[in-house]
Amino acid sequence: MIEFSSESRPSRSYVPLYTIAILALGIGGLFLYIQHQKRSKAIEGQLGPVPGMLRAGDPGFEYYKKYIRLSDVKATLGINFAKSRIAIVSGIINNEGDRKLEALEMHLALFDVYQKLSAERTRTPLRPGVGMNRPMEPLEKRDFTVWIEPIEQLWNPKELVVEITGLKYQ
Repeated sequence: MIEFSSESRPSRSYVPLYTIAILALGIGGLFLYIQHQKRSKAIEGQLGPVPGMLRAGDPGFEYYKKYIRLSDVKATLGINFAKSRIAIVSGIINNEGDRKLEALEMHLALFDVYQKLSAERTRTPLRPGVGMNRPMEPLEKRDFTVWIEPIEQLWNPKELVVEITGLKYQ
């Protein structure tokens, strides 16, 4: 009679190893998600008015406004994912003064083809804690882009008025 026997090898069960790896990935993902939520809530809290912003009539605003120049400002028409029309306004902020610029607020007025006011908004393209997260150095140039939505059908991208309405500098 023939008897078959096989050596019993110790089986290496990888199940506990897989379980530990999956748990580590889950905990790491949860940690990253919580950090992202904290950061986004901090930015949401900053989207209101910037504290310490100087406005028209303040001597500090009037003094330093002459050193801030907006150049190459242009408006283009865009379509967002919801298929509505948006105005995209872009340009360059030039800090020609001797101080660091922390925040800049601008008022934009858009007109239609009949020279009638189509939309106006106040935006802050440069603010502390958002974007490059550092103030503009003296003699620095920085691009900006803001968008306005929705835009009416007869909007004229060539008719655009941009005015600096607030500054915060160090």
